[in-house]
Amino acid sequence: MTDTASYGPQARFAAELRELRRQNLTKPTLDALARSMECARSNVSMILNGHRFPSWEHMCALVEALGGKPADWRERWLSARREIEEAGRAGDAPPASLPPLPFDALAGGETLPGVHWYKDNREFYEAAAERVRGAGSEIRVTYTRRYPPDQTSTNASREYFRAVQEWAAADSEDERSVRRIIGVPERDGVPDRDVLAWVRRHHGETEGILNYEAAVMRWTAAADGLNMALIDDSVAFLAFSGGSRQRLNGFSVEHPRFMGYFAAYFDQLWVALPSLTHYLDELPG
Repeated sequence: MTDTASYGPQARFAAELRELRRQNLTKPTLDALARSMECARSNVSMILNGHRFPSWEHMCALVEALGGKPADWRERWLSARREIEEAGRAGDAPPASLPPLPFDALAGGETLPGVHWYKDNREFYEAAAERVRGAGSEIRVTYTRRYPPDQTSTNASREYFRAVQEWAAADSEDERSVRRIIGVPERDGVPDRDVLAWVRRHHGETEGILNYEAAVMRWTAAADGLNMALIDDSVAFLAFSGGSRQRLNGFSVEHPRFMGYFAAYFDQLWVALPSLTHYLDELPG
């Protein structure tokens, strides 16, 4: 058996799941596992290869599909999740394959290859929607604002949101995955009423899309967060909002080191956050 002592907690946990799969006499395919877990085949592949840490809901379904008992895996899953969260809080360095990005690469803008500045909201969202439609396998997006999208939407932004969901729902033989982190504003532990109402509607619209997953981050700052859209491993769109609901602009960068940093940051957040379903189930009332 491969020695996993030097692996990170996510990789070690994935190796244990692969061993459980090897021990299963029926050797279920990725497609069969995806059907049991009600998720995309690519999601199963990423979990088994250590590129994604499973939610407890997916964990239960996967273990049962592999002939195991979820109760026997609960402590292992919790332990691995704690290790991953501790590593994130400790500020682990990015992978060695991503050398430090020098400051002067960003200074002046155009010195960084592949940067594109957009003159307004419409141009930014139109470019992002176009790249979404041409995505190959993975889209990672965030939405952390004080207002729900249906209160801030221009025609271009509405088309962008629609493009993400349509891409995830498209009937395609390609392995594809959309992951969205939603920041829900809170004050004194109480979610913003308008954003929460949108979150509930969004959950109803997307819960039947197997290639779409959402997680929730409780947002306590009295300001919008930095929002991003990472398309495959090729381009990052970064959006910055202003004081009003409609003020939003940004830029995109096609640069492997830049992408690597933001992808690592997204994945660090993702493993520490509850799924949208779990978040809604845990709300009082």
